[in-house]
Amino acid sequence: MILCTSSKKTPFVRCLSRLFLGIIFFSTTILAESRLPLLGENSAISLEQERQLGRQFYQHLLARGMIETTPLLDRYINELGNRLLSSVENRSRDYRFFIVKDLNVNAFAAPGGYIGINVGLIQQARTQHQLASVMAHEIAHIILRHSLDLYEKSGDVSNLTVLAILAGILLGASNPELGNALVFGGVAGGQQAMVSFTRENEYEADRLGIALLQNAGFDSRGMAEFFKILDRNSGNSEFQNIEYLRTHPINQNRVSEAESRVKPIEDRGELADYFSVFKDYLSDQTGSGSEAQILNSDYLKGLTQKRNGQYGEADKLLSSLYWQNSENIWYGTSYAENLQNLNRWDEAEKVYRKLLSIYPDDLAISVQLIELLKSTKRYKPALEVAREIESRYPDLPVVYAQLTAIYLGLELNLQSMVTEAEYHRLTGNNNRAVKLYDEILALKDLDITIASKIREKRVEIINSKKPK
Repeated sequence: MILCTSSKKTPFVRCLSRLFLGIIFFSTTILAESRLPLLGENSAISLEQERQLGRQFYQHLLARGMIETTPLLDRYINELGNRLLSSVENRSRDYRFFIVKDLNVNAFAAPGGYIGINVGLIQQARTQHQLASVMAHEIAHIILRHSLDLYEKSGDVSNLTVLAILAGILLGASNPELGNALVFGGVAGGQQAMVSFTRENEYEADRLGIALLQNAGFDSRGMAEFFKILDRNSGNSEFQNIEYLRTHPINQNRVSEAESRVKPIEDRGELADYFSVFKDYLSDQTGSGSEAQILNSDYLKGLTQKRNGQYGEADKLLSSLYWQNSENIWYGTSYAENLQNLNRWDEAEKVYRKLLSIYPDDLAISVQLIELLKSTKRYKPALEVAREIESRYPDLPVVYAQLTAIYLGLELNLQSMVTEAEYHRLTGNNNRAVKLYDEILALKDLDITIASKIREKRVEIINSKKPK
């Protein structure tokens, strides 16, 4: 399941360790006290329980600032993932792809369709096809239910063991030793048999992953290419402790099998490839770009100048790139951001509006436009844009963060409390959400309809904490 990782312990790992101790405790209670329908003939974990595990895992990472939430980056990684899913019929999971703020080379699939890709892994990929191959591999693990089937191989196990194994699989994404201790410590059976089983899982995920790549119009050679990159890195002092290469070696057989399954790409028309600008933007946002990357990319050079306050110099590069390709969302938003830094508000707004005419209701562009309108205290037009994206993205925290700021600017305190509570609910901070709901319900002359909706939300949160 784990693509690869450095064995070096990081703050991310320590936080993840504490996170999974909490998830094991919470989820064991759920499994012990419920008899939900089984998923599959031999399953001991239902689809709803699987979703709950994944959702908790994601929300904990989100609440601790481990996930990159910049709309433009989130947009790209989810578009890539959804393109891979386009050929999957009768999907039982709502997949969520996200970037983890960690420089270790790693990717992982959590139960319920949550797939995390580390910044460090993205930096190692050279093409969108290579990055897509990693994502396809992780999608395959979820479709094939490897994380949930692993413990079934050992026969009868306790509920606590089930959760220990699940936690170990996911925790192994950042700390192999602790992850393996949880997996093998919880399994009644031979360690070697479990290792062999997971190796077969890797081959199965490779095969299905290649099919997903081909069906989505990606170049499936990207998988073997990325294997070779990882193999080369195994001799690099910076990556010499890649755990994947030690316990799940990329040998010539695995590379050869991936290469043998490559088929010619069907002509589906020209598909946009923004991988290089995505990678540049990610490098700028996370400070992970090298001097060589900056020197070789006018876009990253312009972003770096903008970040360093060299707005005039950045304008020369970013305006040139934008006017060469005014439909490029990356160039457009970066150029407009820099125009804001130069206090050229009207020009920046025109760029955003033009981009929205090309990409209606796009979240990334809309959030940028809202930020511009807020900075010039034009809260009413900002609210119009925010309400439009709320109808399209009702489950994204960033939408409610924007609405809260706008309502505060308009001095609409009730509305700001409602949207702030929704923000906290969506990011897993349920205690804060309930506290805000209680404060709202204590207000005098509260509208009956609003009160009813707030009570429903409050009850929903309270019930979610109880064993089912």
